[in-house]
Amino acid sequence: MLDLVKPLNHLETLRNYFSPLATNFNVAAGEELIFSNEQGEKQCWFFGAGFLDIWRENNDIHVELLSAPVLLNLSGDLIPSTLHYKIVTKSNCTGFCLPVSRAMDIVEKEGLWKSFCHWQTYQMRCFEWRDAQFIGTTTYAQIRSTLLTMASWDKELRSQIGVINYIQTHTHISRSVIAEMLSALRKGNYIEMQKGKLIAVHKLPLNY
Repeated sequence: MLDLVKPLNHLETLRNYFSPLATNFNVAAGEELIFSNEQGEKQCWFFGAGFLDIWRENNDIHVELLSAPVLLNLSGDLIPSTLHYKIVTKSNCTGFCLPVSRAMDIVEKEGLWKSFCHWQTYQMRCFEWRDAQFIGTTTYAQIRSTLLTMASWDKELRSQIGVINYIQTHTHISRSVIAEMLSALRKGNYIEMQKGKLIAVHKLPLNY
């Protein structure tokens, strides 16, 4: 499993400098947020509380479920991307947003490059880890990795999310194949599920 420590001290530094010039938000679960405003200006989003899904619009793949605190899209204006993403709130979320250009002006003016680099490197390592788990791996390896990720969530979050649906949107593996493998893992007492939700994950076999 991923074993990275979120650099909360550097994230807090960025939050302290960004928040006075940002727009606060409080949005309910199920709301879709985009990384650009109506004028096409890239926005960075700081989430102080809540859970959110990141989706890649190009292929409708679920990239990750993230928990606050988290700061997204800070490099949006620095290195433009041909990939497009959207944020969908999984729970009530609070935080603030501001244009990436304004955020980078603050970083430059206040000399926040150390905190900027620590946070961006952390995010890069997270997505690097994700790609290593899903690109060029077997179907079972992808399901196994997703189960381990779900096992790291708190009990309340797991109780809200169906295992088959989450794995399917996260990997695009067919629901029938996922159901078959989950059934086998349950029979082997490798995982515990109730009403389609994940209760516990025990030591999973490396191969199916």
